[in-house]
Amino acid sequence: MDSIFPADKRKGALQLSANYFSSAFIKNNGNGKFSIAPLPVLAQVSILNGMSVNDFDGDGNLDIVINGNDYGTEVIHGRYDALNGLLMKGDGKGNFKPLSILQSGIYIPGNGKALVALKGSNGNYLLAASQNKGALKVFELKQKVSFVPVNAFDESAVITYKSGLKQKRELPYGSSFLSQPGRFITIDENVISVTIKNNKGEERTVSFK
Repeated sequence: MDSIFPADKRKGALQLSANYFSSAFIKNNGNGKFSIAPLPVLAQVSILNGMSVNDFDGDGNLDIVINGNDYGTEVIHGRYDALNGLLMKGDGKGNFKPLSILQSGIYIPGNGKALVALKGSNGNYLLAASQNKGALKVFELKQKVSFVPVNAFDESAVITYKSGLKQKRELPYGSSFLSQPGRFITIDENVISVTIKNNKGEERTVSFK
C-alpha cells in the first residue's frame, strides 16, 4: 500500500470500513427508523441475485424466493455455487424460515441470476429463473390465485384480508438483480379488497366480497 499510495498522499483521505457481511432483511419501522437482521444460514451460503417477493402459500405473509450463485470469480477463489435456489416462508414480522427443496419445489442449481413473475396462458402463476449458460427453469405455483392488473403509474397497493389483516406492497419496475415482478397483484380466496394508489395519489379499490 505504501508503495502505491505513500503516507503523504493519504493525508486527509476518507477511510471506510465494512462491519456487516451477512445477507440481511432491513425493516422499515416508521418515523425514519430501520432495523436490520441477518437472513437464515441457508441464505448465507452463496451470492444472492434474483429475488421474488410474494405470498406464495396464501397465509397473508410475504415470502421470498431466491436465485443465486456466481461462476465468474477468480480461479483462486473457486465458484460460489453452494445455493440451489431457496424459498423462505415469512411470518409477517420480519422472520423467515427456509424450506427444503422437497417442501418448496424450488431447485435452481446452476449459475442463477434473474427471477421473473409471469401469468400463464391458463391463468396460473409462473416464476421463470435464469441460469447463466444454463437452462431456463419455469416454476408453476400449485395454489390457485387470481390476478389484479396494475397500471403503468401505479406505485403501491394495500391488500385487505377476511381476517382483518392489511398488507401494503410496493409495485416497482424491477426487483433485485435483473429480476422483474409482473405488472399484477396475485390474490387468493382470503382477500376481500385491494386498494391501489398511483404516483398522483389517486386510489381505486377492487372488492371481492
